[in-house]
Amino acid sequence: MIENPRFIENGSIAATVDGVQMNIPDDLRNRHRREIAELGLTIAPYVPPVPTGDQVNAERQRRIIAGAVIKGVHVTGRDEDIVNLTNLALAAQVRIAGGDTTTLTTYRDGGNVDHDLTPPQMLDLWMQASARVSAIYQTSWALKAMNPIPADFANDSYWVAP
Repeated sequence: MIENPRFIENGSIAATVDGVQMNIPDDLRNRHRREIAELGLTIAPYVPPVPTGDQVNAERQRRIIAGAVIKGVHVTGRDEDIVNLTNLALAAQVRIAGGDTTTLTTYRDGGNVDHDLTPPQMLDLWMQASARVSAIYQTSWALKAMNPIPADFANDSYWVAP
């Protein structure tokens, strides 16, 4: 006796066969698969699980870490990158407050390319990178507020442009 046949994510069929839960290949050479066909049983389609908030959080973190190219500078979002850029922005603010807008600071970006930036350029880079991360957080919050969370939540159409 075969009961409750349904497709699962890998394309095989989960079913209860004589009281035992089994995974059956979707291949008519398999005797249980042939029996499902011979009995004319309907195989329920695969229904993916509803995405979780934790999955949205993981996508948010992936996007932050990958970073973006801002005015030709690849800014990444690993913790140490964020600390470095924040400290450089703080130093830039101190320089600007002291009237120095020309001293160059070398910033090595996510592609290992050096960029010599003035204090206003460094501060602008930090502000744009921070705004991008804030927008990514806002997107993740909006996605997690949806009921249900869209199955394609990782699609770029939901997220801010890199």
